[in-house]
Amino acid sequence: MLLPFMTSVPFMTSVIERSGVTVRAASLLLFALAPAAAKPPAKVPEKTPEPFVTIRIINAKTGQPVIDEKLNVALRSDQIGSVAMATDKKGLIEVKTGNATIIRILSNMYADCRPRQELYTDYPLIAVRNTGITTGNLCSDLRHRPTPGELVLYEIPRTFIPAGPIQH
Repeated sequence: MLLPFMTSVPFMTSVIERSGVTVRAASLLLFALAPAAAKPPAKVPEKTPEPFVTIRIINAKTGQPVIDEKLNVALRSDQIGSVAMATDKKGLIEVKTGNATIIRILSNMYADCRPRQELYTDYPLIAVRNTGITTGNLCSDLRHRPTPGELVLYEIPRTFIPAGPIQH
């Protein structure tokens, strides 16, 4: 049994002429390999995106985003090894959290409006991801609803620090 493509190759023609057994063996081999070659390549599993949370920093007096803060962010209980992370033009910081379970934040360039007992809080990342967290705000009556995946912090420029807490 001669296949059309076998006669077009000089080497195959001489093999075909020598032995009918060789032709059958070559045909069987080609047909056996054809299904393997026709299979689509195995899909490479997609890499799962690294988990992250967003920190939103808001000026407690104006309600506008704080666009020039470099917030100290730590993904563990102590602030040793915290990283100063800059806000973008929307007052946001995207933090890749990896396997961390908590996040701790400290103001840097601005005055923090959280109550004293909340300043060194370990915020659980599961709560930030599932419901969002809005920190306390002693500087004004401004309050945002938490959004899943977001931690909201209120700050004011250091020149606006009030003498005492705002009376509500």
